[in-house]
Amino acid sequence: MPDQEPFENPASATRLCEKLLQQWDPMFSETVDPTRMRRMDEILHVLSAHFRGSFRVLDLGSGPGPLTLRILRRFPKSRVVAVDTDPVLVRIGEEALHRFGRRATWVLADLREKDWSAELPVHRFDAAVSSLALHWLHEQEIRGIYRDLRRLLRPGGLLVNGDYLPSREPGNQPSSSRSSADLQREIKGRRARVQAFKSEWEAWWGELEREPSMRAVLRERRVRIPGKIPPRRTTGPRVAVSLEAHERALRDAGFRETTVSWQDRGFRVLKGIR
Repeated sequence: MPDQEPFENPASATRLCEKLLQQWDPMFSETVDPTRMRRMDEILHVLSAHFRGSFRVLDLGSGPGPLTLRILRRFPKSRVVAVDTDPVLVRIGEEALHRFGRRATWVLADLREKDWSAELPVHRFDAAVSSLALHWLHEQEIRGIYRDLRRLLRPGGLLVNGDYLPSREPGNQPSSSRSSADLQREIKGRRARVQAFKSEWEAWWGELEREPSMRAVLRERRVRIPGKIPPRRTTGPRVAVSLEAHERALRDAGFRETTVSWQDRGFRVLKGIR
């Protein structure tokens, strides 16, 4: 990660970052993403089924590091390189997980750029993981990332992607026998959850803006990612890339096997073996 201006009050910054990371998962899982914790549990389960001892993981679109934290805790001999395009989220992760020392490395890079992997400190991994990040990308961008991962992963290495991966094939669509009244209640509940998320999202970023030690990294974010704070979605496809398109992209990149190991409606954990 590039050099940055040091925090004015390191202890204050660390406490704030630990708090913000602790709030990150509940902010999503209790509102707009109820499958979040089960998805990440499945990612850990897939890793535990394939690895013993030490191994190195690449966390794609890591945010402030909720999945990185879980991997480091679950697998004491693991090392994680966490990659994200947002300098604020990367800095929060660095501070919140500083106690893991060299086991956690943070990289500021945009997965949409063709040379994103040039920023990595190492170029050989046993696994790559992602949780609710790649749905922000267009199909051609995902194809490029999978080609890069084919090069970065060791033979037999894994990609484990837990995300919104809607199927376009009728046989893979979830069945539903819900009545019109049930659907209306679901729509009303979804709207309420979205509103609750927006409120928490604004409060989360508001706390960052009020903290003097975060001013430098917020300035950097405004240069790298112009737009309002709290950020709103301004890029990516209107409809997420389908499960079938992800599977084709993995096969075309040279992955020899793809498997869905878990799903809840359109949310799935997709495993690819190099």
